[in-house]
Amino acid sequence: MYISKIDIEGYKNCKLKSEIEFNSGLNIIVGENASGKTTIIDALRLVLRENESSYMNITEDDFFKSSDEKDKAQNIKIDLDWKDLSDDEEVTFLTWCDADFNAKLHFEVEDKKNPKGQYKKIIWGGASKASAFEEETYDCIDCIYLPPLRDAEQRLTSGRKSRLAMLLEHQYTEEEKKENLKNGLREKNESLIDEEEEIKKAKKDINDYIKESMGNVFGQTVNLQFSGTSFTSILRSIKMVFFPEIKEEIPVENFLDIAINSLGYNNLLYIATILAELEAPGRDRNLFTVLLIEEPEAHLHPQLQIKLIKYMEQLVEKKQHIQIIITTHSAVLASSVSVDNLIHLNKIKGEIQATSLAKLDIYNTSKKYINRWLDSTKSTLLFSKGVIFVEGISEAILLPEFAKIVLDKYNKGDKEKLPSTLEEAGVSVININGINFKHFYQLFCDIEGRDLKIKLPFRCSGITDKDPAKKEEVDEDGNKNGKKVEVFPHTEGETQGENTALELIEKIKKSKLARLYSSSLKTFEYDLAMENNIIIMLKVIRDIWPTDGGVHGVKEECKKIIEEYKKPGNKTAVKKHENSITIFNRINDDKNVGKGIFAQELADKIKNEIRTAKEKKEGEGDKDIESIFMVPEYIENAIIWACGGDVDE
Repeated sequence: MYISKIDIEGYKNCKLKSEIEFNSGLNIIVGENASGKTTIIDALRLVLRENESSYMNITEDDFFKSSDEKDKAQNIKIDLDWKDLSDDEEVTFLTWCDADFNAKLHFEVEDKKNPKGQYKKIIWGGASKASAFEEETYDCIDCIYLPPLRDAEQRLTSGRKSRLAMLLEHQYTEEEKKENLKNGLREKNESLIDEEEEIKKAKKDINDYIKESMGNVFGQTVNLQFSGTSFTSILRSIKMVFFPEIKEEIPVENFLDIAINSLGYNNLLYIATILAELEAPGRDRNLFTVLLIEEPEAHLHPQLQIKLIKYMEQLVEKKQHIQIIITTHSAVLASSVSVDNLIHLNKIKGEIQATSLAKLDIYNTSKKYINRWLDSTKSTLLFSKGVIFVEGISEAILLPEFAKIVLDKYNKGDKEKLPSTLEEAGVSVININGINFKHFYQLFCDIEGRDLKIKLPFRCSGITDKDPAKKEEVDEDGNKNGKKVEVFPHTEGETQGENTALELIEKIKKSKLARLYSSSLKTFEYDLAMENNIIIMLKVIRDIWPTDGGVHGVKEECKKIIEEYKKPGNKTAVKKHENSITIFNRINDDKNVGKGIFAQELADKIKNEIRTAKEKKEGEGDKDIESIFMVPEYIENAIIWACGGDVDE
């Protein structure tokens, strides 16, 4: 069996009824801050009676209320559904089952306190509130919770809350062994006390002072021992120590106190203790266990994060009675598991919108591609409010700077204002390293005429090159020589594009969330030059070209073109076309420049010029920065769409 769904309404930051579906085994919940991750975990703890952290009390802060406190929930409602119960589980959870033997658990609290100042919790199982309900069924469920800011050191040392003691208790399955432990410790206590003169003297001195100060009638007698002699107190007195390497034999005196261990390793030791407890011999193998972990990546470097999550994948494959639900902000963790394990959250107007990626209608070939592609940089799309897909590194570097210009221009209009940067808008630029847009757009919309009921609930856009076909070269006599040469269009519509991704543009245009935009002429860099950015792009090429070359070198060439282009009457269409071809060829000279280096230098130049323009107008409002760089319309549209703005189509 496994928890297949939770419905939450009126609880914490969830105003409207929100449905979150889970998978059996491992579930990784991702999403931006305040999207509802902790609300879901706390709701599970509440209904499943997780009690290690004493999370059973309802306070007025648990009821949803708006920021101005004018809108407040009158009831908290949480419903849990289980699926795939075995025959034995159907019997065990019978009073929680509906007619189809799916277990259901319901939890309600009304915003009304009793005379003791407490809220009354109403819990029932099955389909009807009036049906029989057995509280003892809770004994068959074990809910274990690891909080985000867990004090691993405290849980691994001695004391009442020691998680180590809970593990050890499961290890002792025979009463005889428990008695042997108690008797053995008692004998050692007595022999040590009797042998140590200092301890014997301290005990005698205390008893003498008691007798003198209280007398024989009111006095008491004390004895000294190293620890309690009950089984529970013995286990609680045991603490963990560590050695910073894996070795077969380590002298006892070489072990260290975990107080001096790193936070990350103590976190791992704590999690390892929990996992060991799940497999301890004295633990009921039929016990359904839900392991809730918030931010397991705390204090762990990426390699350890990956190692940990891979172990948890293996654990749920081996153990049919364990379901693990994790919340994370780690792109490393999100990229280390199959997309089928991921649940994306997005909160809109008091509702938690949860999308289980396992239920997305993605073709298997695309799902395999996305699983390979989703590394720690690209998985940031799962923590975004919007996404812009791009073909390569140049676009990924330059779009954040272009966005400052585009959004500044957009916000001067009469439309609803947008954030001033992609960072403020929560928009990620994702480099897909090619033109395989079709795989990724299936996360957001229909690309093949199918009815997609489940999709990621935020906007995505993309930009792609037109890529017109090369033409056969013709010699002076008009004969074709078999060589293919680049085509450099003068105007939009002059040539047809060969890029197969262009077919997606019309297919997805009617979707609610997705758009794809194409360059109008050729490629990203060529279109930038043809947008009257000749001078700034040539300056960048001149500055980064590695060799001087004298009067015939590229640096001198760039200088002359810039001087000529500045002269009145020289900004003709012919000159622009010729210079754009020169820029295209120089940028694509990987031996001397290359697209990535050029894009980085151009981005830095635009950033510095925007900053300088704003500083000059400090106190008077920003200078119009639109003239710093002319951003092509297709890129403007992609930025505005992803940020939530209106695009004329």
